[in-house]
Amino acid sequence: MKKRMARLVALVAGAALAVVGVATAAHVEPLFVAGNPSCGDGLLIQPVASGTYGDITITVNDTAQGPTFDFTSTSLVESIIVKGGPNANVYTYVAPGVSSDTGLHSPLNAKNGKFYGLSHLCVTDDKKSPPPTDPK
Repeated sequence: MKKRMARLVALVAGAALAVVGVATAAHVEPLFVAGNPSCGDGLLIQPVASGTYGDITITVNDTAQGPTFDFTSTSLVESIIVKGGPNANVYTYVAPGVSSDTGLHSPLNAKNGKFYGLSHLCVTDDKKSPPPTDPK
């Protein structure tokens, strides 16, 4: 009985770890890109405000570090360019993409240690070709 209970506990713990791994796997570190990358065939969201834009829902959050946003999508998002200040952050997700992520932001403003405001977003999903990341 004790062995059976130990196996059950190990199985439940393993399943919990697997779920935690999946839940956190969507978040990726952004790639800093100097300048203003082209949006290409992506969905341009400007101005950036909470709402639904096609297949994607954006929720903007005011934090002590500056504005961030979360997204959910009915399609698989492959990349998001977040423009703020003179530069951008590019979030690229492993194929086939993700349907949500949290805490995305523009680059850090070195003058005040906070994220720049959200100028615009460019979202590329599994229905569009990825945007180029070199500045215009």
